Parts: sequence; C-alpha cells; structure tokens
Amino acid sequence: MDYKDLLKQVGQLGFPLLEVNDRVKPNETIAEVVKSKNTRLWEGFPIIFANSNNEGLFDFKIIKSLLKNKEDYNSFRQLSLMSIALYKFLNLKFSWQKNLVSNLSLDYKNEINEFLYCFRNNNDFKISQKYLNPQKIERLFENYFKSERPEVENIKNIHDELSLEYALSQIFTAKQKEIFLKRLQGKKLTKTEREYFYRVVKKKAMALANVDLQRLAQQVIR
Repeated sequence: MDYKDLLKQVGQLGFPLLEVNDRVKPNETIAEVVKSKNTRLWEGFPIIFANSNNEGLFDFKIIKSLLKNKEDYNSFRQLSLMSIALYKFLNLKFSWQKNLVSNLSLDYKNEINEFLYCFRNNNDFKISQKYLNPQKIERLFENYFKSERPEVENIKNIHDELSLEYALSQIFTAKQKEIFLKRLQGKKLTKTEREYFYRVVKKKAMALANVDLQRLAQQVIR
C-alpha cells in the first residue's frame, strides 16, 4: 500500500488526513500504519485503534499475521498498550478492552503503567526508534472528538459519553443497542425491529427504569 492510499484508509478509521470514499480495510490499514513508522500516524494510533474496535472491525489474529517482522509486531503491541494507557489516563472505558490486552502480552500491566506514568508526567517515550510526545497524542485524541462530535466540549464530556456507551454494551447486544438508540432518537423502526423492540428491548429498558432495582444495584456495588 503506498503512502497516499494509506492516508485514505486511515481517514476512514477516524483520522482524516484526507477525505475519502473508498471502502476501508481496517486490519490491513492498522498493519500498514505500524509498518510506516510515521510519527504523525503513530500519534493518531489511539483514535484508529478505538474506532476499529468500537465498530467490531479489529481482528488481532489478522494483524499479527500481517506483521511478520518481529520489530513491527513489537511496535504494534507497544502502540496498542500505549493507546490503552491513554484511555486509562483519560478515565475512558471500552467493552472490548479487557479481552484484547490479554492477547498483547503476559506482562501487559507493567507496560501500560509505564506509558501511564509518561502521560501523567508528560515524559516523551520511545517506540521502536521513534520518540512520541504524550501531550500531543492526548491533544489529537481530544481534538478528534471535538471535530467529529461538536457537542463534546472537553474530555469530561468524552468520558460521560463513552461511559454511557460502555454501560449500554454491558446490558444490550449490539443489535439491541442499535434499536434502543433508534427508538430513543425517534427514528422509524422497521416492522421486524419494532416487533423485537416490544418483545425484548422494552423489557430490558423497563427493568432498568425500575427504581427498586436501581436501589438494590447501588447497594450491591458499594
């Protein structure tokens, strides 16, 4: 993949350096971003990484098979752990995070903590032969949300929004969440969606709205 095509694919994964309409190949794109050793793209890796996982497009095994060079794979692993450290630093939680990190390293917690220390103290860190600045990475990540979602004014809003997303994903399947949000936004449901809403989704929503259940849940998690 040449550099221009790579930028097009990256744009589709939420880091729009160029406007594109081509169909994105997420796993191939992530592999190419890693192999590019391009500082700008590596600084935007947490955006690409989060978006591909949120959309269910990320496949660890495919990416690993595409990174045959040991140094490239190690760079991918470090960029992924750095991204997770950033999310932790910003107090953001994603439903896919726990299962993913177990694939990356048996000792991933120590590495995440090292990156987390750098974010907290604004210390540059080295991945492969590249030095990256944590403040730049954080600013890029926050600016992405501001540009893509104008209603998000700061990182607290991002946290609130993603916390809700995380909570919904713990209760509803992807399809149930989609129908729930369509109903919430007043969008028209298909006949099948409408039937499914009343048969399944509404019952879950009613349980969530139950005041006694909320009180018991608060007692349980204290």
